[in-house]
Formats: sequence, structure tokens, C-alpha cells
Amino acid sequence: MKKLNKVLVITIGFVIMGIVGCGLHKSIHMSNVQENENFNILTLKKDEMNFGVSNKKPENADFYINSNFFTKSNNPIGLVVIDRLRHSDRQIGGGYFYVVNGVPHVSSKYCPKMTDYASQSILWAIDNGVKNEGLFNTKHGNKNVYRTVMGQNKDGDIIVVSSNRLGFVTIKEIVDYSESIGIVEGILLDGGTSVDYKFSDDSNEIEFQSIPDMVKSSMDIDQPTTYIYGNFKNN
Repeated sequence: MKKLNKVLVITIGFVIMGIVGCGLHKSIHMSNVQENENFNILTLKKDEMNFGVSNKKPENADFYINSNFFTKSNNPIGLVVIDRLRHSDRQIGGGYFYVVNGVPHVSSKYCPKMTDYASQSILWAIDNGVKNEGLFNTKHGNKNVYRTVMGQNKDGDIIVVSSNRLGFVTIKEIVDYSESIGIVEGILLDGGTSVDYKFSDDSNEIEFQSIPDMVKSSMDIDQPTTYIYGNFKNN
């Protein structure tokens, strides 16, 4: 979340120009996207997609979202595993998205040593139904910025709650909402100027960037280093 103050005015300028398109038609897939006042909610059925992790934006994926926080030198913070090869080391604490034997998982505080793919967040949000209330009153937690929670419900489906164009929210607001819709394990992905996601299927398509690539390049704002992605198995 770099240079947030510098780009706030530009961000607001894109409120009306948001590149969001969302259909309400019935899809052959059970996975779907919904909208409310502050968030887009992506429900990704665990058996419908092949999930992975990439060190760049996977443009042709049916779903992607930025994940790891990163340093000023543009290195990912926390574990990154791609095709069973480790690209970045674990950090103490936080939580994980990981894939083992083709099955996706989100878990606070735990990740097995051997995974097909993994992406670590330094901030966990919900652990076995318990919210990380220690984040709620922090200086950063009380700021209204774009935010993302990725989690899973009791059935193991992956759920993403992420800001829409008007969704400047606190950590408490997004974590409370995520818990209210059934997320039992959840992590906070990198937010602010980094938020970048897409979901598309036969009848729904949505794309969102808090700051478009062209503006980032002109203002020397770094791109996210790590993405989580998925592709429908029956495509």
C-alpha cells in the first residue's frame, strides 16, 4: 500500500470510471460474484477450479487477485510456492492460501511444509471463526482504504470479499462482514493501491484495480509481486 496519500485524489477520480461489469444471469457454474454497497463478493467452489499462485498477473485466468504484501524493493513478504518450488520464505505469524493435491485452502497461522502452491499474508483475519480483533484499533486498521479478505467457509469453498470502487473501509468493517457471511478462516491480502482482481465465467465478469496500470506506471507505483489465480476445470 505505497504512496497512498499521493494517489488519493486520483483514486477518487476513478470512482465514476470504474471498469466493473457484472451480469446477474444464471451461470452453468456454481461459482459466482455478488455486489453490495462496499464489496464485491466472489464465491469460488473448491471443486470447480484449478487454483495456483503466480509471480505476475495471470491475464488469461478466469480468476485472479493480488496476494502477498511486498517490500519497498519489490520483493514479496512471506511464503510463495509455485509448482512446488519455494520463491520466498515464511514469515512468523499471518496466514496462508495454499493448494495440496489440487485442493485449495485458506488457513490462519498454518501451512503444511509440502504444497503445490502457497501465498502468505502477514495479517490473519479469522481463525476458526474467531476474529483478529487486535487489528481493529491499530492506526492502520482504522484507516478507510481499499481492502480484501480471502477465506473459506465450513464447506471449504473459497470466498473473496474485496472493496468495490466506493469501498473505502476499515479492517473491522471488512472482517465483521466476512464473518457474517460464513467465512471461518480468513486472511487479509495486500490492500490500498495494490488491490487488483478479476472473475469471469459464462455470464458474469468483473474486473477491478484500485489504481489502473497506466497511472501506476506514470507515478512510479509498484505492481503487486504475487497473485492467486484459478481456472474453471470444464472450460
